[in-house]
Amino acid sequence: MKCGTGTNTSLRFNRKSANENERRMFQNWWNELTHLYGTYVDYYVYDYSLSAQNSFYGEQPMAPFETPVPMLALPQFNNDSLLLSKFGIRTDSDVTFIIPILDYRIAFNDNSAEPKAGDLIRMTELGWDRPGGADDINTFTGEVSSCEGKNSQDPIGQLCADGIVDESQVTCSTDTGYYSAYDEAVTFDSLSRGAHIYEITERRDENLTMNYNMLQGHYIWILHAKRFDYSYQPNAPREPGHDQISDETLYGKLTGGTDFAEEGKTYPGNVEDDSNENWDYDNRNGSDDSVYGNF
Repeated sequence: MKCGTGTNTSLRFNRKSANENERRMFQNWWNELTHLYGTYVDYYVYDYSLSAQNSFYGEQPMAPFETPVPMLALPQFNNDSLLLSKFGIRTDSDVTFIIPILDYRIAFNDNSAEPKAGDLIRMTELGWDRPGGADDINTFTGEVSSCEGKNSQDPIGQLCADGIVDESQVTCSTDTGYYSAYDEAVTFDSLSRGAHIYEITERRDENLTMNYNMLQGHYIWILHAKRFDYSYQPNAPREPGHDQISDETLYGKLTGGTDFAEEGKTYPGNVEDDSNENWDYDNRNGSDDSVYGNF
């Protein structure tokens, strides 16, 4: 009995040479899904260079971030909890972003553009109307009794009317201009809450268990990310209301730094204040600079 002629002419749905139209359909489905249900984000490319890194430490502490690129993404929050440890409050927050490969290339106008670990994603639109945010629709204006909220359709116009933002620097007709108040230093400092920022830790184009690769096609970037801890690197975005304690002379934004200059922070229990209270010989009565002291 002859079992075959050596040429397989049977039907096979996963044959790449025969299912391009079907794979195009799934690609369009992912793109449409993102455009319908996605959220506006700003994508910051991490400009890390192997030639500029410190060979001893294996890092480039002053590696900058490039100008953010706007795009749409589908986020899935896996864990968002606060933990109190002996080192302070720690945010265990991770999210998975879905970005169509075609949309990502269009945003950068480059067929070779790919996301990578270390890049940042700011959830600009999600944080836009948080309490104390740029578009706090629960803020009352005019008559207190009527509790009328701000016009949620034109938050930039409201900020311009209040003299916070120069309207000539804002383009209100696009998403980019609509949310550009995050990039205005005066406006940013007036906000107590805003968009969260996440750092990409893993980039994947395949996840067969979640059925992201129908017909063995590759349509989306699957980006796993963790909450970003502000690093003071050049052009690194900062979350509004960020009051991380730092010593300006050793760690933090130095005098003459670019972008958002931070105000000095005061807090109780400062080791320098406690040290001066006990050992400041010049200002403490009954003390002198003897090596044994005079207490």
